[in-house]
Amino acid sequence: MITNAEGQAAPVVDSEHDIPRYSARLRRLSDIIVAFGVAENVGDVAQRLGDELLQLCSADRVDVDVLRGERRTQHRATRDPSGAQAPDASPTAAAAPDVAEHGAHALLRITLARRDRSKLGDLVLSRFADPFTSDETSIAVQVAQVASVTIENIDLIDALREADQRKDRFLATLAHELRNPLTPIVNAVAMLDRVAGSHSGVARAKDTIDRQSNQLVRLIDDLMDVSRVTQDRLELRREVVLLRDVFELAFEAVRPTLIERNLHLTVNMPDDAIGLYVDPVRLGQALTNILSNATKYTDPNGLITVDVHNTADAVRIEVSDTGIGIPADQLEQVFEMFARVYDHGSRMPAGLGIGLALARRLVELHGGSMTAHSAGVGQGSTFRVTLPRVVSSDPTHAQLLQVKADRSTTLAATPALPLPMSTPRFVPLVAGRRVLVVDDNIDAADSLALLLEREGHQVSVAYDGEHAVRVYAEQHPEAVVMDIGLPLLDGYEAARAMRLAQGAHPLLLIALTGWGQGDDRRRSQEAGFDHHLVKPISPKTIHALLVEHTRLAPPAPTR
Repeated sequence: MITNAEGQAAPVVDSEHDIPRYSARLRRLSDIIVAFGVAENVGDVAQRLGDELLQLCSADRVDVDVLRGERRTQHRATRDPSGAQAPDASPTAAAAPDVAEHGAHALLRITLARRDRSKLGDLVLSRFADPFTSDETSIAVQVAQVASVTIENIDLIDALREADQRKDRFLATLAHELRNPLTPIVNAVAMLDRVAGSHSGVARAKDTIDRQSNQLVRLIDDLMDVSRVTQDRLELRREVVLLRDVFELAFEAVRPTLIERNLHLTVNMPDDAIGLYVDPVRLGQALTNILSNATKYTDPNGLITVDVHNTADAVRIEVSDTGIGIPADQLEQVFEMFARVYDHGSRMPAGLGIGLALARRLVELHGGSMTAHSAGVGQGSTFRVTLPRVVSSDPTHAQLLQVKADRSTTLAATPALPLPMSTPRFVPLVAGRRVLVVDDNIDAADSLALLLEREGHQVSVAYDGEHAVRVYAEQHPEAVVMDIGLPLLDGYEAARAMRLAQGAHPLLLIALTGWGQGDDRRRSQEAGFDHHLVKPISPKTIHALLVEHTRLAPPAPTR
């Protein structure tokens, strides 16, 4: 409700002499609206509202009181810094003060309201001079309306930001909780690999578990990367690489699915070495997601084609399939987070709907672009990626490119090894090491200990941080493979305690955890860990680190 001091309509001022003055006020009103738009918090809005109306409406005092649930924001603007000569027009008073009692000639009350008209707060202007004019009242109302919308928008943005932070925390926790049960599964696959022998049924079951476990790992990694990418926290580790080397990693990742679904893959790539200045892991992840998408939406016996076109300064990669196609109205939607394509048939869309969104963002981080093309439902689809290539005139890049090309040619002439190139291979030990495995997941700890024992190590196991510290003090193992989220004493504190008790004994500390963000790695390094491995990890990787430790350090004395 808007009134003047007497509850009457304020007089209208329409003199020609007032037109320039009110035009200036309207321009000032426009400036105030712009200023509200850049306010970062409600306190800034309240202060700007009071200070501006004090000048704009020639008030002696302006009181702003904003109440949002349990949060209250107040601001008082006055011509006298002490407030002694200003009329008492506090918006928090139980009832409107009698103006004559305080010596004021004008009092203007405005209710700050939300879009749904619920009360957001109060705005009170007062002065000793004449009553507020209709123009002053109108301007005050307009400024108050803009301030109310701004405050409500700030609250909405804060709520969205908090929801986004909760989502990120949820994804991080979900990834951690999903990685924990995957660890003993991966260990069990490694044990099956040893006993399968020539039994085709066991070998086939082992391959199935291995394949599906790897798919789960990729889904978890994508979930975590979504959080990093949306917050611009993903860092690229660029280097000069050959495109075909990056593609080998992507092909290796989708090969099991190609075999399982009997899909035919054709690759058309120029013979010359195509160099890129990229993060090979991240670009490989983007290409894997694109190829994985093709395998999901292409029926068995279908065809997937990869065409690489090379120009002077760019390389264009096209991944085409004979799958379900994409409706015209979904060609851009497929790149939105959590969006999935429906083929208007009986098939439900596969996946979480984050692979293509993540792939495009990773490509864009490399300075490239990614688009989708399809003739429609049932007509297959093509995803086109364009990336800047290494300029041959750069002598440093050109030299690195030649070295990598020569190395790649040498490797191509070498007979293929039975294990994937990305998997560390077991190296015969000179001597077994004393190792302590610490994990509150009993299955994970026991299965890893069993695998390490079969490689000749002497292994002890602990299931909480305090017990781990006691075992270390008694046995002084040469290596500790330890989880971070432990009961009684977490892995960080346990690592610090072990470092303090290490003395002259050699010690390799390996963090094996479901937490893999940058801050987690920094904290593990500060606690004294030598390596930070994210679950699930192949036992071969841990064994390889122990082998390297064997080469660098002599055996510890036997107690």
